[in-house]
Amino acid sequence: MKALLPLSFLIVVAPLLAGQSRASRQIDSAYAQATAGRLDSAAALLRPVLDSSIPSKRDERAVALVVYGVVEFFRGRDSAAASAFRDALAIRIDIKGDLVSRFDPALALIWRRERARAICGTLEPPAYSFVGSDTLGAPQSTLSRTETPRILSGPRLSYPEELRRAGVQGRVVVAAVIDTAGYAEPGSIKVVQSPHPGFRNQATHYVEKARFQPARIGDRPVRACVEVPMDFRLRR
Repeated sequence: MKALLPLSFLIVVAPLLAGQSRASRQIDSAYAQATAGRLDSAAALLRPVLDSSIPSKRDERAVALVVYGVVEFFRGRDSAAASAFRDALAIRIDIKGDLVSRFDPALALIWRRERARAICGTLEPPAYSFVGSDTLGAPQSTLSRTETPRILSGPRLSYPEELRRAGVQGRVVVAAVIDTAGYAEPGSIKVVQSPHPGFRNQATHYVEKARFQPARIGDRPVRACVEVPMDFRLRR
């Protein structure tokens, strides 16, 4: 069996399990079984949440799927792990599963590929992150010959007044596929992180209207999937 993930994996799932409903307690118990190496027991505990025998909220189901994907990976079932991650991201595209990369490089690759698929809609365009230096899924043989996209211009961002009055601030991350002319493709824009839904309109409007220098492979412009961070901060 592959080396089991450490207890620190709770960092990934605990924030979504506040309140300790029956479903969240079941997921906690499943995780405890997994960390003890009892993977079959963990899967059995997750099954009632996943088949809706135990009612669960959307967030709880997404977390259960991430845990189930990790269990399946450590049982040697990589395709089942990928499917579980895919289903979790379909529920919550912003679910914080990135920390799985700390546990096993192969598990990290599965997670990044499924996240890239969820964000970009396909693995065909090279995928980049504006937030960090790591790519979301492009093969290394391609990366050595590419030039990443960059923003050339964009509209003015306006702070939503109701959120300003409420003191809400934070980082919004919007993903999109940038075409070879340097514009976001219609229908590809997704908010993948936001401290409040009220930032959504301003953030997506920015990416819709922004002009990018397109990605290149050699001298040829190519479509690319990017994540664009926007910080909404209140001045003190």
